Amino acid sequence: MTLDAAWVAILLSAIITMILITQSYLFLVSCIVLASFIQYVPSILAVIKFKHTNEFPNNGFKLPFGYVIPALALIISCYMVTNFTWKTILVGIVVGVLAAVAYFFIEKDEEKHQKYLSKMRNK
Repeated sequence: MTLDAAWVAILLSAIITMILITQSYLFLVSCIVLASFIQYVPSILAVIKFKHTNEFPNNGFKLPFGYVIPALALIISCYMVTNFTWKTILVGIVVGVLAAVAYFFIEKDEEKHQKYLSKMRNK
């Protein structure tokens, strides 16, 4: 019998949910805002990289005023981080570290899974 479900992700999500469900609503809202912030920063950095290297993913993409808009967005995003409580930032860091650790385990799991699939195909 094999475990085809993403049991590590399910277990990790359940543990994080059990910890966070005991918190206040406003704390959970600030965690969601922090998660959204973390998603936007790589987009801003990607726009800066594409502008710098001239490797736009689609032809016709133009960035008015050069680096001004992405730089302004990055400065505003950095300012937004200063408005979070230390507790929210700590939870974000812990979740980020857990996600990074899980990523390395998942990558190893993927290799094992591919070996298992090739073994099953050869039977």
